[in-house]
Amino acid sequence: MQSISKFGKNPFIWLVELGDSFRIFTFAIYYILRGKFPKKEFIEQASRLGFDTLPVVAVVTFFIGLALTLQISKQLMGVGNTSTLGTSVAVSIVREIGPVIAGVMIAARVGGAMAAEIATMSVTEQIDALKIMKIDPISFLVAPRILASMIMAPLLTVYAIYIGSLGGMLIAIIYVQLDPYMFFDSFRSVVGDRDILIALAKALVNGSLVATFSCAFGMQTSGGAAGVGQTTTKAVVWAMLCIFLFNFLITNAVYSVGKVLDPSFIK
Repeated sequence: MQSISKFGKNPFIWLVELGDSFRIFTFAIYYILRGKFPKKEFIEQASRLGFDTLPVVAVVTFFIGLALTLQISKQLMGVGNTSTLGTSVAVSIVREIGPVIAGVMIAARVGGAMAAEIATMSVTEQIDALKIMKIDPISFLVAPRILASMIMAPLLTVYAIYIGSLGGMLIAIIYVQLDPYMFFDSFRSVVGDRDILIALAKALVNGSLVATFSCAFGMQTSGGAAGVGQTTTKAVVWAMLCIFLFNFLITNAVYSVGKVLDPSFIK
């Protein structure tokens, strides 16, 4: 009831929080471009975002590739057109599933931990101590995390696409008895450089969203251990919501522009 009454008194508090998150992101990009961030912290965060997240991304995308290809193959077998199985799987995994799943896994695996870490520093007044020592928390804490997310998210997306494609090929071989060369030939026929660039752009946005919300909400935390828990949940939820929202916005923008510049793009 307390949270409901608080929301009723401040119905647009979420706009303030989003605005502050954007401000922190802007300052972080400024420090990144000027190289004013701890390089050691960047390497540590990149390792945590990359190597520590690989197993989770691999397992999730592999089974999604299995399930997706199995569902598509059943439909194509019904119409006797299994030769286009690779095309259908490629469109789904490369353009949508790969970037989204990688972003969601980063938010779940690393974003929550990142938010909890900075939130704990906030409630224990470590961030205030940095300010007393004339150290900007955005430069010291936020910038290396955002840069690590922006670099590792596209790499994890490429990895997710690769593993998901292997899962799809496995179903195509075992369940459909489709030749692997035929599967990947149809896969390559529909996936071009433009699709890879779109997937990488989505991954870049997803990585930025996860790190920005985790750091911004963490720095706004108060209320002790309860506040840390609330911040962790809020950061993960907002990150996932915005990942799906921006995935739709980018897809819609790409198809809208492609339809005007190149009508064959939507075919």
